[in-house]
Amino acid sequence: MRSEHDRLELAVLAALDIDPTALEPGPDDPIRTPGWRERVHPDSPTRRPCSACSTPASYTRLVRLEGLGPRWVDSCREHMIAGWRARK
Repeated sequence: MRSEHDRLELAVLAALDIDPTALEPGPDDPIRTPGWRERVHPDSPTRRPCSACSTPASYTRLVRLEGLGPRWVDSCREHMIAGWRARK
């Protein structure tokens, strides 16, 4: 049975039209999340695209989903705000 947290995260991803299985796996240690800065820094050669629209990401977070483990959700400004709004 999915936890309330998983249901909320899946609802947010669905609202943003993001397939959770397509998200890049993240590190198991959420306290020391190596590589997050390189994912979103404007001058980084490894800057990631937004998981929803593919424009350059300016925000990233790790979500833990049952059966998938930790996954990176990279967002542009617009999709970051849309994700916050989807949580309400």
